[in-house]
Amino acid sequence: MAVREESAYLLDLEAGYQTRFTSVVRALPPGGAILESTLFYPTGGGQPCDQGRFRLADGSTVRVDAVESRSGTTVHRIRSRDLPRLSPGLVVEGEIDWERRYRHMRGHTGQHLLSALAFRRFGLRTERARIGGAGGSFELAGPLPGPSSREELYAQANEEFFTRPVRVSLRFVSPEELLREPGRSGTERLPQGLERIRLVEIAGADFAPCGGTHVRSTEEVGTVVDAGEVPLGGGGVRLEFRLKDPQRAAPSPIPPA
Repeated sequence: MAVREESAYLLDLEAGYQTRFTSVVRALPPGGAILESTLFYPTGGGQPCDQGRFRLADGSTVRVDAVESRSGTTVHRIRSRDLPRLSPGLVVEGEIDWERRYRHMRGHTGQHLLSALAFRRFGLRTERARIGGAGGSFELAGPLPGPSSREELYAQANEEFFTRPVRVSLRFVSPEELLREPGRSGTERLPQGLERIRLVEIAGADFAPCGGTHVRSTEEVGTVVDAGEVPLGGGGVRLEFRLKDPQRAAPSPIPPA
């Protein structure tokens, strides 16, 4: 994942736990606002965007309904009636909806581990994944080998990863370094045209190029539950999962710097 200077959270896993920041409005394209720097996550990589608000100097707020990336620039979608309250050069305090962000962090980390385990056990690569609501899904390149495979997958995941802490971290490598990494799994695809690749690494279990937000430890994911299987064209299969306790209380976010 390319690191954009304006998206500060990409550089530090801990920044995923920071939900308030101060920035300056840089531009106002139709229907949105671009800041000089942001902690809002834009829709991408199968993970939904953050939502939240901008707090203005007078104490009033402007709702951020959606966030998207356009040509590497993060655009915060603002309701048309609120756009006149913003102007280039205006200082705003961003506030991210923490419960939504944290639920996506838990689901995304859970998906990485389920995909890694599916490759380790069955040799099946994850082609794409989606996070949202109370869980998510991931599409495997082929069918599971037997009728009990799915049950075994979730049982092992919950026993091995989600009931004890396994550290999650970030590091950055070149494409050449990634190709030389020992133990490359089928859960990662090599991005093209990047000088630096952001790896999300789960100790002893998985590493994958990813620009999403993740929890510090697999223990924060909690138990994952099998939510079904959908056959796909070409012989693949989509496995759906959910967090057993999607409303689990989130830890306190990191105060703004």
